[in-house]
Amino acid sequence: MSDSRFLVSGWDDDLNDVDTSRNPKEKNENAILKAAENGDLDTVKAVLEEDITLINTVDKDKYTPLHRACYGNHLHVVQYLVEKGADISAKTEMQWEPLHSCCQWNSVECAAYLIQCGANVNAPSEGGQTPLHIAAAHGVCYNTVQLLLMHPYINANLKNNSGETAADIARRSSQYYNIFNIVDPLLDYKNIRLLEKTKKA
Repeated sequence: MSDSRFLVSGWDDDLNDVDTSRNPKEKNENAILKAAENGDLDTVKAVLEEDITLINTVDKDKYTPLHRACYGNHLHVVQYLVEKGADISAKTEMQWEPLHSCCQWNSVECAAYLIQCGANVNAPSEGGQTPLHIAAAHGVCYNTVQLLLMHPYINANLKNNSGETAADIARRSSQYYNIFNIVDPLLDYKNIRLLEKTKKA
């Protein structure tokens, strides 16, 4: 079965991603962005071996190579980029971090790796959308929702700018919303913070 995520790219023509009239490194910038999106680790390595400063290159929407690799669930590329110093908290124009990209496309392996590396599971986007909000909006992202809800510091009670929690979105958008009903009694964030303070004391 084909994966619909690859039928349409999340970005416009890469030739338009970087302002070629102002940036003399546009060839390599475009190359690493496209390679990361396509899972082409060899090209990613070649570009960074020539110029490591391109690791956090951004396109016109401020997506980095790491964002793009997460979009396609290219774990081998994600691991390499992070090991080389890619910013796991880099933000797009819409304030999406790489973890948001994982949650949009159910890139659960990449999401798990980023979380292991310290990605903020409660990071808000411009509209107040956390990674959990993003994942909850898509039935195909059930595994990613599970992963996020298992995190000890997930705050499932956060609301976006429309006043909705992730559970609210799931009830409207996903056939798997019952998972929130199952875990809700376990997600008392006040108790989690109390436990954290107790450990520090």
